[in-house]
Amino acid sequence: MHAGEAETSILLAIAPELVPPGWESGDCEADDRSLLTLVGMEGYTDSGVIGRPSLASAAKGAALLGSLVGQLGEVVELLRK
Repeated sequence: MHAGEAETSILLAIAPELVPPGWESGDCEADDRSLLTLVGMEGYTDSGVIGRPSLASAAKGAALLGSLVGQLGEVVELLRK
């Protein structure tokens, strides 16, 4: 959800200096977020992390970015037509 596997992976790929120390052990599971709009993220996490950054890697981040760029290219081509 926030600062989890995907976001941390992307940062590890493009700006690892922005990933704070301790990210490897910063997991915060919050599978039932049904009250998120009422209590905000603070109701689920003290750190701001909701997800599993421990699963992140720079290789995953590069793959995610590659996929996103490819999809964006397809959208741009559709809009050009």
